[in-house]
Order: sequence, then structure tokens, then C-alpha cells
Amino acid sequence: MTDATRQQQAGVGSKPKERRRLVIGALLLLMITIGYIDRINVSAAGPLVKQDLGLSDGQLGILYSAFFWGYAALMVPGGWLIDRVGKHVVLPLAVLAWSLVAALSALAQNLTVLLGFRVVLGATESPAYPSGNLVIREWAPLTERGLFTSLMQIGSLVGPALATAPAAWLASTVGWRWAFVFLSATGLVWLVAWMLLYRPPERVRWLTERERAYILAERDHTTPGRQPGAPVSQISVPVSVPVSVPVSVPMSVPTLIRQRSMLGILAANGAQTYVVYFLLTWLPTYLVTAKHLQLPRSGLITSSMYGIAIVGAVLLGWLSDRFLSLRKEQALRGRRRFVIAVLMLAGLLPLVLTTWIDGLAMLVITIAITLMAVTTSITLTFALTNDLIIDNASSGRTFGLVSFGGQVIGLLAPIVTGFVVQASGFGPVFLVTGAVLLAGVLAMLLLPNRPLQPQAGQPSAVPA
Repeated sequence: MTDATRQQQAGVGSKPKERRRLVIGALLLLMITIGYIDRINVSAAGPLVKQDLGLSDGQLGILYSAFFWGYAALMVPGGWLIDRVGKHVVLPLAVLAWSLVAALSALAQNLTVLLGFRVVLGATESPAYPSGNLVIREWAPLTERGLFTSLMQIGSLVGPALATAPAAWLASTVGWRWAFVFLSATGLVWLVAWMLLYRPPERVRWLTERERAYILAERDHTTPGRQPGAPVSQISVPVSVPVSVPVSVPMSVPTLIRQRSMLGILAANGAQTYVVYFLLTWLPTYLVTAKHLQLPRSGLITSSMYGIAIVGAVLLGWLSDRFLSLRKEQALRGRRRFVIAVLMLAGLLPLVLTTWIDGLAMLVITIAITLMAVTTSITLTFALTNDLIIDNASSGRTFGLVSFGGQVIGLLAPIVTGFVVQASGFGPVFLVTGAVLLAGVLAMLLLPNRPLQPQAGQPSAVPA
């Protein structure tokens, strides 16, 4: 049965009551959650690792950053591999590999070996977001992209919220090495569930025909005027679209980098990622060193910050889909970027104020607000990228490049913070991080306002 036949027989005229498609959103959430559990294990046990291996603050910052070296280096090649081999092959193999590497890192006896394991761990996790975004393109109707992307991105909060306190407790009780082993087992459990439940919506058996037809009809709106099942090159542009729409041709990485929209997305995502990685890596150590908490309590406080941020991020993701209703031409002009910039500013103010906050309760609130706002802005940045993509054939490398840009800037956060702390203490680090975020706000406002698509010949200028 063809997609068109399914849609006709199922009567795709209204949104179905069934929402079984959210099973895929939940699996993506759990996948990112597990990835973050394995990447935060070293920061949750940071003070113990520092003591056991005899590290300085600068060396600890380098260790915190090592994961992101491999993650960034394999991001674009990983996107290319996903385009060539397919997400259905790359994603489960990646989860299996990173779970094994996370467990094996417990064998490290010195900084050099542990750095090597962390680099490899980052490399094996690099396909997670590009693959997940392609699953969203495959499963999410246009009006639910924000929700699906939010569910996946929320994993970056759920992981630290669920794992930081247990990881800190395990590290204090049985040692940081055994903590690494126990936490890594979660990936294998997820892998079994994914292999049992995931198929493309055209083939999966647990969808109703009505919901299947709705997904297939509503997901394919990245090209203006394109009918479901029609070739990408058959573009019919309504006269009201105030953009130049080129004929769809495959995008190379160099071509993407030359586009102003991609440059804006890369800069903004880099600033967002810098903030997230600063908090992800240094927050437990900050609480132990600057606020004089015991390691188990620092883990509990860190988990509570991320837990509060989860609630707010879910709410913001839902509100973005409910009230940010974009027509196709608005999506192609990057209208979503204004909401992203507001969210980044909402995270900037409490982040900077943290420099002068002494009370623990207020500290929890301010950092939770920053996490909530910045994480949601990352979610919508990927949704914005989805909005601006016309060429489905190169979408894997597009998402890989966006993630790579975030990592290149974000991986500097642990290193810069480590040497700032070594030189001046924790006082200046929140101001430095705030300045990076402000630069990202300006890039988001000024640059991503046209489709991510190269021109093949002369574009068709469409008057407003």
C-alpha cells in the first residue's frame, strides 16, 4: 500500500486522537538521557577523581573537556556516515559502543589513559543527535517538531537530574570506578527496547492506519508547495512567499558553511552549548569547592537544579508548539529565531547574577532558570534548522555540522573554566560564560533568516 493510498483510505483531514507516535519521542528522550548519564559520571565524581589521580584544577578542566574532543571530531563524519549507511544502523551501534567504553574507562590508572577513554566515549556518542533529528524528521508532523525535539533535548536535563545524585553517592560509597560500571549498564537496556519498537512509520505495526497516514501527510512540509510523494525538484511556490526559493540540490559541508543562516546557527548553538557544558562539568565541583558541600549533597543539589529545569523546559517546549504556529513561508524565513533569542536572554540574566548570590536556595533557582531557558533554546535551534532545510538528502550532515559547531565552542568551557578557577577562583567564571551567551544572542537575531539551500542556477525570486 502506497503512502498516498494510506492517506486516502485513512481520511487524513484532521489530527487523530491516537498519539502512539510519542513512543518514539520517549525513546529519543531516554537515549539522550543515557548518553548524558555516561558523560557526566566523571564530573559527578570530579573531586574524588582529582584526588585519586593528583590533578590540578587546570588538568581537571582538560579531563572534563576530553569527552567533547572526540564528540566534536566525529560529529560531521558521523553525519556523513548516517547519510550513507542510515540512522537505523548507526544509532544502535553507537549506543552499544558508548556503553562499553563508559564501563571500560573504570580501568584507567592515570590521567592520560582516562583522557583517551573520554575522547573515545565522545566519539561513540557523536551520532546520537544527528540520528535523533533524522528520526524526528521521519516521525514528527511539522506542528509537533518542537515537541519531539524538546523531548529529545530534555534528555540532557533528565540525565544529570537522575544520575548526578546516585553517581556522587556511588562514587563516595564504592568508588568512582565501580560507579562508572554500574551507570553504563543503562545503555544496554535501552538498546533492547529500541530494537523491539523502532521502525519507520510506514512499516511499524503498532500504529493505527489513521495515525500513520497523518504522520506521512504532515511530516513532509520542508519544501514549499511540495505534494506528498512528489520529487523534491517539483516545487510550486505560492506568490505570498517573500523569499527566493532555489531548486533543490544536495548540500555539501563547504556550501553549508558559506551560508549566513548556518553561520548564525553555528554561533548561537556554540554559545548555548558553552553554557550547558560549563554547568554540566563544573557545577558539582563548584558546589564542593566554593560552597563547601560534601560530595553526596553536591550531587543532590545538582540533581535538584536539573529536575526543576526539566519541568520548565517541557512547559516551554509545549508552549512553543501551541503558540508558535508557523506557516511554511514563515518557517523558511527563520521566524523561530526570535523566540530562541528571548530564551537565551532569559538564561543570561540569572547566570550573571549567580556571581553575587550566596544563599543556596537562590542559587538553585537561578541556575535552574538558566538551564531551563538555554536548554529550550537549543531545542528550538534544532527545530529552526529543521525549518530551514529543503534538501532531505543532506539533512544528516546538516545536523552533524550544527552539532559540531556547538561542540567546537562548547568544549572550550571546561578548559577555560579550569584555568580561570586555577588563576582567580570561581568569581569571574559566570561573567565569562554570560559574555559568550550574549554573543550567541546577537548571532541568532541577525543571521538565520533564509533557507539552508544552495542555489542551482538562478533562484526564482518570489515577490511578497
